[in-house]
Amino acid sequence: MSKVYFAKIKNKESVFSVARKAAFLLKKIDFLDSIGKKDFIAVKTHFGEVDNIGHISPKVIKNIVSILKGRSDRVFLIETNTLYMGRRANSAEHIMLAEKHGFGIRNIGAPIIIADGLKGRGFNPIEVDGTHFKKVKIASDLIDYDFMVCLSHITGHMQSGFGGAIKNLGMGCASRAGKLEQHSNVLPSISQGACIGCGICAQWCPEGAIDIKNGKAAIDENKCIGCGECTVICKIGAVEIKWSEAIKVFQEKLAEYALGASKAVGQQNICYINFINHITKDCDCMSRSEPPICNDIGILASKDPVALDQASVDMVIKNNGADVFKKGYPNIDWSWHLKHAERIGLGHRTYEIEECKAQRNIP
Repeated sequence: MSKVYFAKIKNKESVFSVARKAAFLLKKIDFLDSIGKKDFIAVKTHFGEVDNIGHISPKVIKNIVSILKGRSDRVFLIETNTLYMGRRANSAEHIMLAEKHGFGIRNIGAPIIIADGLKGRGFNPIEVDGTHFKKVKIASDLIDYDFMVCLSHITGHMQSGFGGAIKNLGMGCASRAGKLEQHSNVLPSISQGACIGCGICAQWCPEGAIDIKNGKAAIDENKCIGCGECTVICKIGAVEIKWSEAIKVFQEKLAEYALGASKAVGQQNICYINFINHITKDCDCMSRSEPPICNDIGILASKDPVALDQASVDMVIKNNGADVFKKGYPNIDWSWHLKHAERIGLGHRTYEIEECKAQRNIP
């Protein structure tokens, strides 16, 4: 049974208060005492997509960085480039967007490193011996990190049902080739009877894989990367995926990539903090702002990502009296990637919660 630490937060609680509580939880985990003065410490986060406001605040991350710099001067923020095209598909624009969102070195006190290189091509093969992969293509820099703090914002997700620490590891630490491997079985199709030919899916497709032909949308499977963007943007349900087959495979691949990322750094050298606030139906990769689908709940921290994600979802369901993730995506069983992650040794779904109250003198 894994230990999970929890601190409550209220709806629209101040960023200063959230930052203070996150820092307090970091100190509660058996993590900081292992860090040496010359160790390289990565802080894995998400810099936010254009026009998205759901990502973790830079002020919160600055507090985490400040504590880590008390242990080592070699602290930095990391991300990887996206599979879909956009401002985060290459390091140059990705870092510029991060700067715009407040994650620059002058504000945070730590530099930004895009872990898979300029165009996301850099990776190292990491052995996992999983159901789908014997080796996974993890962003090349991870093997050089001594420690990592994985900061995740809990949201719904179009393919995993919800996104947390496992998704942040599995998708967020994979190279572009690794991301493609995970998505390769999730190819949508268009219901010709339902499609009205509005063209919105074609406008949003990041790879230009959708055209309007004879008044109906058509997907070029040779261009499609399986990102699922069209399934979200189509409001009449004309985009179809064989959820029962494709999504389970995707979730298992996601878990195996998460295991690979944890092995690249060292499973005992990573700690995880989940933020359960401003929970939206879709993830922070959406280039738009979305309203929350439930109340803010709190912050959870653990060295076990599986226990942490399970506790996060359990807490959301308990506090709302309903499974808001299942409501958002009724065809997706979000528990599948947690079960597979446990099967392959990433962590345990059983956990013990310890509620913590931060003291006011925490920086």
